[in-house]
Amino acid sequence: HGRIGEERARRYFGQLASALNYLHNKNIAHRDLKCENVLLKDENTVKLTDFGFSRFCRNGKRVLSSTYCGSAAYASPEVLQGIPYNPKMYDVWSLGCILFIMVTGTMPFDDTNIKTQIRLQMHRDVRFPSNYSISSSCKSLIRHMLEPDIVKRATLKQVLRHPWLEEGVAVAS
Repeated sequence: HGRIGEERARRYFGQLASALNYLHNKNIAHRDLKCENVLLKDENTVKLTDFGFSRFCRNGKRVLSSTYCGSAAYASPEVLQGIPYNPKMYDVWSLGCILFIMVTGTMPFDDTNIKTQIRLQMHRDVRFPSNYSISSSCKSLIRHMLEPDIVKRATLKQVLRHPWLEEGVAVAS
């Protein structure tokens, strides 16, 4: 456990974002993205698992979920507050949490108190450990994914086109 280097994080994250893009293009939201559901196949390949909370989202309609699922540590503010949410944008938030954990080795928000967690999320209080060198491009991507305002939060398409991902190997979209 612990953090991994940015190059490896970019490789793994690109694969996860591509897998999620595949699901979203098939109108499926995962809704339980967390490190425990990302398996290492080998040194260079990750696999996304556990589709128990996944949901089919009909295309062409704004689909909102009201079911709380997933893990609090990876949950977006709208999910924690019990507000009907866009499950694909919830996936983007959770993916941002995973990237934060990859490059820092810590959780982005303390989930021991949900009210405190929501307050930190809503105040955009994402703190990167000062003892690690994390590129500004990576931080920018994480902040865009952990944006509490769903209208301003990165879409998965924006994530896949983010300069940080493009600094490494090309990602299929």
